[in-house]
Amino acid sequence: MISELFINLLLSIIIGATVGLERESINPGDTTSIGGIRTYSLIALSGALSGILYINNFVALAILLAGFFFIMVISYYIVVSFTTKDFGMTSELSAIITFLIGLILILNIIPLQVTVAVFVFLIFILSIKSKTTQLVAGISRQELQSFISYAIIALVVLPVLPDTAYKLKDIPVLPEILRGANVDLGQFSTLDLINPRKIWMVVVLITGIDVFGYVLGRIVGNKKGFALTSFLAGFVSSTSATQSLAQRSKNTTFVNHLVGAAVLANLASFLQIFLLVGPLNPKWLLSIVPSILMMVFTAGIIAYQFLKKQEQSEEQPGLEKKTTKIFSLLPALKFAGILIIVKIVTKICLILFGKSGFIISSVIASFAGIDAIMVNLADMAGQTITFKFAFLTFILVNATNLFSKTTYSYLQGSKSFTIKFLLSALSIIAVSAIWLLFI
Repeated sequence: MISELFINLLLSIIIGATVGLERESINPGDTTSIGGIRTYSLIALSGALSGILYINNFVALAILLAGFFFIMVISYYIVVSFTTKDFGMTSELSAIITFLIGLILILNIIPLQVTVAVFVFLIFILSIKSKTTQLVAGISRQELQSFISYAIIALVVLPVLPDTAYKLKDIPVLPEILRGANVDLGQFSTLDLINPRKIWMVVVLITGIDVFGYVLGRIVGNKKGFALTSFLAGFVSSTSATQSLAQRSKNTTFVNHLVGAAVLANLASFLQIFLLVGPLNPKWLLSIVPSILMMVFTAGIIAYQFLKKQEQSEEQPGLEKKTTKIFSLLPALKFAGILIIVKIVTKICLILFGKSGFIISSVIASFAGIDAIMVNLADMAGQTITFKFAFLTFILVNATNLFSKTTYSYLQGSKSFTIKFLLSALSIIAVSAIWLLFI
């Protein structure tokens, strides 16, 4: 207990010192700044001491110390802002958050990993001051309207949509009509047709990749921005990420960079297999690890090769097609419609074929994604099916999934993007199948 307390105290001081170092490096010699390494270290330590007092039943002293700190910060802000006529409060807010981090570390009311993540995010926000200043200064009215539109899509529409899977029997009047025609739906009566919130989440994700990729592009450059955004989006839906990048390839000459970002999104989905399969069937995961690692390694090399290529527009400025739209809603809606059709067909095949058509139904299901299939394979491998059969099914569904992404790219992307992504997919598929020779 004492050692854990000591570690948390030390960690709070280190966090405070890091924030102070960042503040001091941003505002060197600024007499109006709250302080630097020593000040922020003491602020974090004060938060930690408040936590120690609280857990030892000295609640009044803890509240007194915390109240004294907040009064000091508020008073400082009032005096400095009216003296300098600068009403920004970044330093004051960072001081308050630093105090709270020290307090939370001791109280242990949220996991340590989350606390550290908050600290890292704080440092990131503070460190991009110059970039955000440039970003805001260059925002046009049309760009602002795009951000507002995305906020409506993600924060207004999404929460009000029902998170319910509507079935065939839920369609108004249809059951009565079929009964009147002496048609028995049987198993199909429980067929899931659509979950409005999950489908709209796909729309939010596709348009969100464009929005956040644009923002990161303004901060760190288009090349790095879309690569980073796509990699993170790949953990949620590599299909949606690939679709979004394919759509963007019609309006830019940076096709190589977009292909590289799409491959990165799929690399992230390969890494996700460890998280899906590991807890369910570690023995099967161990048997397929070499194949997954080869896929990750191959995808990494391909992505690197595409991302490092110099685009035509880099050599001759002005060739890039200008567009005032940050994202387009219609292609995202079209893709969501395709996804609905694929999922319905998949579920029909599962009802018709059952276990006897396991591979067929799994391959068809891979058009919508492989996460659910990997969970299913992990449950069955070593029990109802052999490890080798499960691995063969994995190779087939992964190949089909990559080909389906190529098809989506062809439907809504440029020809150049589709061809390059197809060649990348074929390389990854070929490498993944090599391990079959050793099982």
